[in-house]
Amino acid sequence: MNILPNMTEQQHHLIEQSLVHLDAHYDHEISLIRQSAEHEPLRHSTRSSAHYALGLLIRNQEGDLQRAIDILHEVLKLQLDAEDEIFDGTFLTSPQGKQPPKGNYPWKTLGAGHSYFLDTSLEKIADEMLFRARAERTLTREDEQAVKRSFWDAVHTVLPPVWKSYDPNWREFISSCFAVILEHFEADLPTELVRKMDHAMLKAVQGSIDRRLSDAVPMNTNIELMHIFIADYFGHRYGTSEWKAHGDREAERFLAGYREFGTFAEFNSTTYYGVDLTVLGMIRSWSRSAKVVDMGREVEQGLWENIAAFYNSNLENLAGPFSRAYAMEMTEHSSMGVFLYLALGEPYRHLADLNCESSHDALIALAGVNVPQHLIQAFTSHQGDRMVVRQFRELIERNHPAANSYLCTASAWIEEKLMIGGLSGSRNTSGQLHPATIHWMDSSGEKYYLRLLRREIGDHWSTHYRGVVMDAKASEGKLEIEVTLAGLHDMEVLFEVSGRNLDPHSAVISPDQWSLPGLDIMVVAQAPEPRVEAREDSMEIVYFSPGGVPDGEGRTMTFKLHIKEGSLL
Repeated sequence: MNILPNMTEQQHHLIEQSLVHLDAHYDHEISLIRQSAEHEPLRHSTRSSAHYALGLLIRNQEGDLQRAIDILHEVLKLQLDAEDEIFDGTFLTSPQGKQPPKGNYPWKTLGAGHSYFLDTSLEKIADEMLFRARAERTLTREDEQAVKRSFWDAVHTVLPPVWKSYDPNWREFISSCFAVILEHFEADLPTELVRKMDHAMLKAVQGSIDRRLSDAVPMNTNIELMHIFIADYFGHRYGTSEWKAHGDREAERFLAGYREFGTFAEFNSTTYYGVDLTVLGMIRSWSRSAKVVDMGREVEQGLWENIAAFYNSNLENLAGPFSRAYAMEMTEHSSMGVFLYLALGEPYRHLADLNCESSHDALIALAGVNVPQHLIQAFTSHQGDRMVVRQFRELIERNHPAANSYLCTASAWIEEKLMIGGLSGSRNTSGQLHPATIHWMDSSGEKYYLRLLRREIGDHWSTHYRGVVMDAKASEGKLEIEVTLAGLHDMEVLFEVSGRNLDPHSAVISPDQWSLPGLDIMVVAQAPEPRVEAREDSMEIVYFSPGGVPDGEGRTMTFKLHIKEGSLL
């Protein structure tokens, strides 16, 4: 099917740019997309390969069809076929990944919440081992890390660790892509390949439904939306009444939760809003059930309302806080810029430059964009200085199902060259939580970012930690923060400052004032003396908090940040 002639210039550009990029990363020997960077161990990406196959079918130049067929055969080989295992029907993220351990985890018989109790019990056992080792002898930090690694390596040899030995979300990602391929290109594919794809989808969608019903591994918003889409699409494709009814029920439940505040758990996240908008476009375009389509349309329009409220057209970014994020820049780890380019046209092509999410671009181009017309101006010109406050119920992936949805309040102050974001009420354990943020632009147009993070000594900020609570509130020119830490581990609370042309050595940091490029911040802190670590294009203002004992009382730090009047010129 040749669908290119009916596409806009923006859609053509996205497909061409994405395919040129993926063409260069295609491995002819294995018929998959290389994912690893230069000088890193070779890895291929199952998800990017599926997206590439879709793009090839859309482009349909000489050799593209056969290459897409080859890729789809290889992706199908990476589906996990393990009846009654928690990972049955999902796909290895890479052919270089190991097979998860089997036979030791009767997950269907353990009841909702068992994963939480299992995780927390193992974490307590690990802490108890470390506490005893400390009491018996003096351990270096390297020794402690070795003890932890040895314990978790042993655990993961017996039990299948989610996100490590398998990714349950690959069921939804691959199934969604397959749905679009079958919708548009089934007639172009060999009959035997279509049969294999259908067989794989029967297993993948049922595995996704089993996961949802058990709640053993909770679904974040983007996965929940994909789950609804594939249950509905393949339920109608196969005439499976149970799947169709399940899709309708899940759509009704999602919509009821959304309507409470006009928000959802994956709130104000450029990373995941890009995926959410992609799936909502798929629901709008290819879902079969009227209930699912109506839900998708209402949520899609409401999502754009929230995006517009937090968007700054001068900074070309969303204000924080972010419920889940990797990067502070909208175009770094997100497809949000792609959607704005589709909606606003050629002057905004720079927002759709390549990044790690660009393999999705052909799918996004096909699904299209549907921004309410009355919001367009919010993305092209500054809509005035303003305070924005929204509430949402978060999802805590690693809490008991009865206590994994706290009410959060996001506050943001937005002006022409400055955005301040604060989040209160969250109890999320995820390092992707960004509860305190500042974005600004200096007089030359350079953009800079500040975000609050936390990490265990020697670890990365993106790791999950229990016992860390960070509350923040934004107001005009101000950001108030309280951080409470409990537990055994030595922790660091840090403010990361970054920007493309940031010279960390030009900043002047003292306990009561941070003089940053284009911005002076007055600081009132109840916290230890900070240290400053300079990195390439970033710096860290680090506050150390020594660990206590298991279940020990929390240690609290507070910060009041006040933008010095006149410093932002």
